[in-house]
Amino acid sequence: MRSANEISSMVLKAARGAGLPLGCAEELARAAPLLSSTGNLPCVLEALGRPCEAPILDQGVVRGGHPVQAVIAWQDLSAAGVSVKLECNVDAALLDAMCSPKKVVGPFDVDESLWSTFAQYAAKMLVPESEASRLAGAGAGLSDND
Repeated sequence: MRSANEISSMVLKAARGAGLPLGCAEELARAAPLLSSTGNLPCVLEALGRPCEAPILDQGVVRGGHPVQAVIAWQDLSAAGVSVKLECNVDAALLDAMCSPKKVVGPFDVDESLWSTFAQYAAKMLVPESEASRLAGAGAGLSDND
């Protein structure tokens, strides 16, 4: 069982590890508890596996790009009063969760293999430890005698 906060935090780290910009990672993390509550959290993996490409605005249509970026662009343009449509390969559950103001609380069951995959993405944003990094001031150094 995982709390909504724990799920959001892990998805944020996984999205950053997958190369999403911070704002996009935050929006995906915000939607993650709602996706988890409906059993649709696996759709986040599909989004994490997509290349981070910006959508284009073409004749009033937001097209292509990464699904999270496309939805954010569509929402921002709509909020600014611009009449736009969204044409992007985005999972319906992800679109609904990103557009929903609904907040949910856990705990939620999260498949351990899914959680492990999120952890693998999250680990990509960490620097491997080495003796050189410890000598340069990372961690407790070579001796931790506090």
